[in-house]
Amino acid sequence: MRFPKIALASAVVMLAAACGGGSDDGDGGNASGDAPDTLTVWRMGDASEDQNAFMDTVTEQYQDIHPDTDVDVQWIPWGEFSQRFQTAMVSGGPDVVEIGNDQVATWADAEALYDVSEYVEGWDEAEDLLEGAFANGTFGDAQYSVPWYSGVRALWYNTDWLDELGHEAPETWDDLLEVSADIEDEYGVPGFAAPTDFMNGIASFVWANGGDFATQEGGAWVGQLESDATSEALEFYAGLTVDGVSPSACIGLNEVDCAHADFVNREIGMFIDGPWAKPQLEELNDEHADQWATAPIPGTDGMAPAFGGGSDLAVWGTSEYPEAAFDYITVLNSKENALPYNEVSSMFPTFEDVLESDAFQEDPVLAGAATQATGDLRLFPDTANWGHVQWELATIQNAVQRLAEGESADDVLPELNEELTEALNRDEE
Repeated sequence: MRFPKIALASAVVMLAAACGGGSDDGDGGNASGDAPDTLTVWRMGDASEDQNAFMDTVTEQYQDIHPDTDVDVQWIPWGEFSQRFQTAMVSGGPDVVEIGNDQVATWADAEALYDVSEYVEGWDEAEDLLEGAFANGTFGDAQYSVPWYSGVRALWYNTDWLDELGHEAPETWDDLLEVSADIEDEYGVPGFAAPTDFMNGIASFVWANGGDFATQEGGAWVGQLESDATSEALEFYAGLTVDGVSPSACIGLNEVDCAHADFVNREIGMFIDGPWAKPQLEELNDEHADQWATAPIPGTDGMAPAFGGGSDLAVWGTSEYPEAAFDYITVLNSKENALPYNEVSSMFPTFEDVLESDAFQEDPVLAGAATQATGDLRLFPDTANWGHVQWELATIQNAVQRLAEGESADDVLPELNEELTEALNRDEE
C-alpha cells in the first residue's frame, strides 16, 4: 500500500519516533523547520579528494542557513545501496540520500522516501529543472526526489577534419553516412566507430527510430527486438560494420577499447562517448586535443534520444527534520554549485538554463553533450531483471554482434527476443 501525501508524512513521523531517524537529536522529531545537531547525508559511489573538498564547501554554505548543524557525509558504494536502503527502512537511515534516477519509483513505492512536494513549491530554482528529469521524481501524485545530475553521451569528432571537408557535425543517420564516407575518402580511415558491446550507444539508435527494447503488456514484459522500428535500427547500427563504415575490430568491444586509441591517433573519424572521456583521451595522446569537440548523437530526423542515467536527491522517509534536509538539497543542487560539481565529477546539471549557458556551450567538448542533456533522455525497462539482461546475458549486445558478423536478422532477432522476454519476466531477485 502506498500512502497518500498527508498519510505518508504522519507515517514517517511514527517511523521516526520508533527508529530514531537519521538525525541525532532523538527528541521525537517534527517537521517544524528546526534543524538537527547533525544532518546525515548518503552519497553514492567512492569519494575522491576533489569530491570531498566540494562537499565541504556545500557544508559551509548549508551552515549559513543552519549554523548549529554539522553535516555527516557518508559514502555508500553503488553495489551496496540496495542492501543499505532495505536496512535503513527498518532501523533508520540518513536525512538526505542520493538515489539513482532509475530507482526512485521503486523506493517511493516502498515508502522509503519523503514526499517533498510542499518544499519544492517554495524552491525558486526548481522551475528551471529539466521537465523530464523533474518528472522522474514524481510517483503517483507526489514528488519524492529532485534531479541532481545526469551523464549523457555525445558524438566526438575533430573540428579541423570536418572544416576541411566542409561539413558540420552530422545531425542525422544520412549525415553520419555522408560524413563518414568523406572522412574515409580524404584521410583513409574508418569514419565512425560502432562497437557492439555498447548498450547506451545502441539504445540511442533504437530510440531514435521509434523503437524500444521491451514493453509491458498485461503486467508482463514483451521483448520488442522483432518490432519493425527496433529491428530496423539494430540492422542499421550493425550494418555500419557490415558496410565497412565502422572497423570490424570493434565487434565485441566497448566504446573505450574500440575507439579511444584510434580517435586520438587519428585512425578513426568519429565515435560516441561522454565528455568525461577527455582526460582518458588526453592521457593516451593529446596532440590534437585542441581539435576535439562533441555534438548530439545523430538520429533519424535530428538529435537522437540518449540514455539519461544520473542521480536524484531525496529526503529519507524516517528523517525527523525533512525541511532542514530539503534545505540541504537546495544548497547541494543549486545553480551556484552546478559548474563546480561538473568540474569534479564531469556530470551535467539538470538546470536547462545552466546547460544552455556559455559555461557549457562555449566549451567544445561540453557543448554537444550539454545540448544532448536538454533533449529526450530515456531509461531502460524498469525492472531489476534488466541488469541480468544487460550484464549477464548481454542479449542486445549479442544480437548486434551477430548481425555485425553477417547473420540474418530473421535468424538472430526471434531467438534473442525470446531470451529477452523470458529474462525480463523471471522472478525478480
